[in-house]
Amino acid sequence: MKKLPITAISFLLALCGSNLASACDEACEKKAEAEHGVKFASYLNADFCSSTRADFLIQDYKSLDKYRAEQLPNGHKGGMNNIRKMLEQRKDWLQECDDYLRLTNQGRIFRDKATTDKIFAAIDKTNEELNNLVYNGNPDVIVTNGLDIAQQDFNQMMQLLDQHKTQLQLRGQLVNR
Repeated sequence: MKKLPITAISFLLALCGSNLASACDEACEKKAEAEHGVKFASYLNADFCSSTRADFLIQDYKSLDKYRAEQLPNGHKGGMNNIRKMLEQRKDWLQECDDYLRLTNQGRIFRDKATTDKIFAAIDKTNEELNNLVYNGNPDVIVTNGLDIAQQDFNQMMQLLDQHKTQLQLRGQLVNR
């Protein structure tokens, strides 16, 4: 019986806390829009961006890791192109969130500028190599020569993502769902 009031109070505090956070988001958003001459999409807020980052670091990471281990060594262009498009799309989403967070003075999508720049550069480098293999590579050459660079770039990207994910988990800022 005593648990009910405590649960209700916890719920109300959480509800009030979330309203305060969104009020800050709205105030920060309006200030940033006026200051930088931009209009943010209505779905953008800190929670959306946090969720987008978490999905990328957890769910998309699993897909990328599975692709790297099982499909990349085969050199199949269709799979490479699909992964390239997925990375391109996710980077666009993450970049949109990073711009929003940066312009509203709420931080960066990946901890700080240096980390964000490194991860985006690794995604770009991996995408560039996959793009070269898909559109310029002979299937025989891809399997014998071209995959080394792609695998190296992929490994570097995955290592950066894994390090960042681990740091967030150690700080309690990222929880596997």
